[in-house]
Amino acid sequence: MLHRHVDSLNASMLARVGLRFPKGVRTFAKLPSTKEEWKKILTTPAPNAPPARGSKYAGMTVNAAYHLKALDPVRNDFKYLGKVFKDPRTLEAVKNGQGTTNDFVNDMNVMFQASQASKAELAKLEGKEKAAVVKALGKYPALNPLSASLLGSFKDEGVVEEIPAIAEEVQKLIGKVLKEVNVEIVGAAPLTDKQKAQILSVIQKYVDSDSKLLLSEKTDTSLIAGFQLLIEDRFVDLSAKKSLDTLMSKIPA
Repeated sequence: MLHRHVDSLNASMLARVGLRFPKGVRTFAKLPSTKEEWKKILTTPAPNAPPARGSKYAGMTVNAAYHLKALDPVRNDFKYLGKVFKDPRTLEAVKNGQGTTNDFVNDMNVMFQASQASKAELAKLEGKEKAAVVKALGKYPALNPLSASLLGSFKDEGVVEEIPAIAEEVQKLIGKVLKEVNVEIVGAAPLTDKQKAQILSVIQKYVDSDSKLLLSEKTDTSLIAGFQLLIEDRFVDLSAKKSLDTLMSKIPA
């Protein structure tokens, strides 16, 4: 089954090697020009990434992004694509579209550029000819060539509706490749920078030395004192509330 997907993606990607991208496109390693080159970057696993759980397309996307040195731009692009394809109006427009796959990719490029413009700027473009709109938005970065090529392939494969799920898994897999560790601290009160640094220094001892800790923080006064930690899927409760709950559970009713 995977080989069928790879061969199909190869064919549709090769059809778009000659696509022209706006001046603002981000540069990266050159797109493959042969079926064998595409197959290699799609199927050679990126380091640290576990097998894709939900979609083979997500795994192949991250493999290709790694080998083409495009992890950051692809991550950014798929964050946008995952959001926009959750909108039923986008899916309906794709379903009813009469243009070619390349037209679809180019339209998505314009939408991506428009998402970077201000509301005031977009208001000025209302009612103008498409060519004028495309020209005006050309100053903004377009989708990375790999993202655009993959997007067209998803269209050819008939999996556009799966893009939100693919995009979500792409984000997780890229995080694994970059050895990112998500740490969420929920404190009874806001922690000082010194306290957060101390907590992170302890966590760093239990992960790979080259891992990157990504910290997010929340406040929950119901904890009374202390804090809770969520390190990826591992939960540690060091709050006073837990101690109180444990104590109360031991008191006969």
